[in-house]
Amino acid sequence: MRYVRIFLLHFQDTFAERARSFVWFLIALINPLILLLFWRGAFLETGSTLAGWNLSTMASYYLLLIIAGAFLSVHIDEKIAYYDIQEGALSSYLIRPFSYALWNFFIELPYRILQGAFGVAVFLIFRLIFGPMIAIRTDWPSLSLAILIIVLGLLISFFFKMILGLSALWTTDYSGLEQFFEVAGLIFGGFVIPLNLLPDGVQRLAFSLPFSYIYYFPVTAIQGTLATADIPNILFGQIFWLAALYATYTLIWRRGIQKFTAVGQ
Repeated sequence: MRYVRIFLLHFQDTFAERARSFVWFLIALINPLILLLFWRGAFLETGSTLAGWNLSTMASYYLLLIIAGAFLSVHIDEKIAYYDIQEGALSSYLIRPFSYALWNFFIELPYRILQGAFGVAVFLIFRLIFGPMIAIRTDWPSLSLAILIIVLGLLISFFFKMILGLSALWTTDYSGLEQFFEVAGLIFGGFVIPLNLLPDGVQRLAFSLPFSYIYYFPVTAIQGTLATADIPNILFGQIFWLAALYATYTLIWRRGIQKFTAVGQ
């Protein structure tokens, strides 16, 4: 119950800063729309399909990617690195009767819900304008599995960013590491191009990294282009990455708080 109260309190803060959330959403909006315009020109020029993709499926993919970028891109690492560690605020969490991970999860979740709602609104507007051209999976058995993939993707994203934020305990400049993984997420998460259109070697690398399980597979699952037979393997991969990241977070947290001096910068 106490975590529900934490969530509700921060949900109020989120709505008080809704303009900030909308600016963050615009960042997730612009890139997929630009790439969608590129693919629209490419398909209209050639009038053909590419590895099973056509203009309709590509449009659905990038519009759903807007929602994924808004809902699944956790930004808690900035708060942890700059506020908790560099400014010394982490000391106040060490004496609270709360899990540090759960506290941060319920701080971040309201922002994900609000920005994800912005993404859903944009998707529905395009669906209203273009109709059946923008298609998603509608059968409930497959849709429930797709929702599970989305939830696991959010948890993987959260613990990955928790680890990234706590890395500031060992580094003096966290921003370089953040920017590196931001670029890696764009490429290997499927933001630039659907991963099955990449060369075989790069595709195998992308499917072995956590970014595809955060963005690409949730999008293709809800879109309906992910084969039903592949879903168990995707779920296994997500559970593996979630367990690995959680274990890594636990190890870093236990060792990190021994290094923390609470003096800030």
